[in-house]
Amino acid sequence: MNIGKVVKKLFINIILGVILLIIINFVGSYFSFRIALNVYSALIVGVLGVPGLILLVFLKFMV
Repeated sequence: MNIGKVVKKLFINIILGVILLIIINFVGSYFSFRIALNVYSALIVGVLGVPGLILLVFLKFMV
C-alpha cells in the first residue's frame, strides 16, 4: 500500500472525526455533554473512525 494513500485516508478521517465531534458537542451542549476537541481525540477518531467516536462517548460516560 502506498504511504501517500494511507496519510490521505488518515487526514480525511481526522477531518470527518473533527466534524462529528463538533456536531456531538453542539447537540450535547443542550444536555451538558461535551467531548474535548484536541489532538488526541481527533487522532482517536481519525484512526478508529466511528468506533473511535463511540469509544470517546463511552469513556466520557465512564468518567
